[in-house]
Amino acid sequence: MMSVGLLGALSPVLTTGLAAQTVEAESLDFNFDPDEVGPVAIPMYVNVDGQERSVETLDYVWIPKVGGMETINAPLVDKHVASPSKIIVLRTTTGLRVLQAPTYTPSDPKMAPKTATIEKRVEDITVRNDKGNFCPLVAFSTKTGEIYNLSDRALGNNTDWYSDKVKTYDGAQYYRVATNEWVKDIYFHGGSSI
Repeated sequence: MMSVGLLGALSPVLTTGLAAQTVEAESLDFNFDPDEVGPVAIPMYVNVDGQERSVETLDYVWIPKVGGMETINAPLVDKHVASPSKIIVLRTTTGLRVLQAPTYTPSDPKMAPKTATIEKRVEDITVRNDKGNFCPLVAFSTKTGEIYNLSDRALGNNTDWYSDKVKTYDGAQYYRVATNEWVKDIYFHGGSSI
């Protein structure tokens, strides 16, 4: 599987200039032959609080016939909520088109525990912090579901870990590496399903 963002044959993707606190992506056309590339994650550039960021869908798309459509989850943006939370991708004669790019609004931290989801996903993951010597860990309160930092534990850079669950919480994903120890997706640098 491949991320569309790594392909050189794509049309340019641009951001919309927006005010701080607003995040929006444009409708996108990706010009390439899906039959030659196979399943792909759809990347988008979004303006997050005045800064351009690249995000991509967690779901991979492969639509076999021109005119076919698939509904997938919108890309995650940390501490923001996507509207719509699902996006529709259309197979065109020249590639793929995102029919309605999501708009993101800042999330309410009080709602994060109530909207969190957990998915069973068994894999070996590699972690790395490009801005530090270790990858911090977090935990989730068993009473309230709220997130908190673990100050006495961390993962070493470029180390491999077994993970059996992924939690989506407040626009980010967290990989479980111990009973209540989770590492944020920004430290994920590869993995393979078991």
